[in-house]
Amino acid sequence: MLVGLSLASIAVAFAISAAIAWYLSMILPKIGRTVPDVMKGNRPVAHPGGPAIFAGMVVGLAVIWMATYDVRVLAMLAVISITFAVGIVDDLKVLPGPVKVLGTIVAALPILLMGAYQPTLSLPLVYLGRLTIIYPILVLAGIPVAANAVNMIDIVNGAVSGVAAMVAATVAVFEIINGNYAGAEVAALITAAALGFWLLHRYPSRILPGDSGSLVLGAAIAALAISYKAEVVATVALLPEALNGFFILSSVRSLAEHRKMRTRPTVIVGDSIVANEDPAAPITLARLLSSRGPLKERDVGRGILALQAFSCALALLTGLMIVL
Repeated sequence: MLVGLSLASIAVAFAISAAIAWYLSMILPKIGRTVPDVMKGNRPVAHPGGPAIFAGMVVGLAVIWMATYDVRVLAMLAVISITFAVGIVDDLKVLPGPVKVLGTIVAALPILLMGAYQPTLSLPLVYLGRLTIIYPILVLAGIPVAANAVNMIDIVNGAVSGVAAMVAATVAVFEIINGNYAGAEVAALITAAALGFWLLHRYPSRILPGDSGSLVLGAAIAALAISYKAEVVATVALLPEALNGFFILSSVRSLAEHRKMRTRPTVIVGDSIVANEDPAAPITLARLLSSRGPLKERDVGRGILALQAFSCALALLTGLMIVL
């Protein structure tokens, strides 16, 4: 029965995310909710698609919670709900960077208030024991860092949904190896919601997630890792996103909203992405990938996903060292 319930929740998350993404891709352009795709002659693309990802996760998690009454699932529902609220407001009105960060910090509070965590941490070959004081601080930092790092990788068609699916799938495999099947179920559900959206988000995208989608994906992965003890594995898997975010912040030296950056990291020449040679341009993965010559958008996306695959493999090896 529990196996059937798990498969049902995963299937529901995938189906709802895909179905709503398809519906939004049809209806949003009719009500003027589009953004120009600069790589395709400013072709209007439906935006935001975050409600599809959010709905898939919420319904799937609700199915699990009603069967288990697991406080960790309830905390995750609260985390992604607050994060979605921040993201959808930003999609519709544009929030300042610091306000978005503050909102994602608030989103971390349900994990602490509901006690949906264990203040312990295991590294490869090292058990750090109980971190009663430090761990809650890590929770407050972990959700906003992951949410905003994943958000910053949303630069080409299919990237952020593909990356999130790969990271969540990696955590699912680790949880199975570690015998934590409850965590594996939730991780698989996040993977399913991301993949359902990816069907419409892959190149050439029919819909874009917006901050309401990318922030939710990042926050969900972080909440999963914290509540189901996969912090180190998720952190290693998210290294490309973390480094990309670090490069951007170190370049611009502020939390400025990315839409307001004075100098873009890349420039569009025809149908290719070219690294901006201006020393003031922020350093990003897209700029690094295109630094050796012009790349098509699809090639940049493939480069990001290839790097993500390597990082996920490294994360699994790290997880094996922790378990063994």
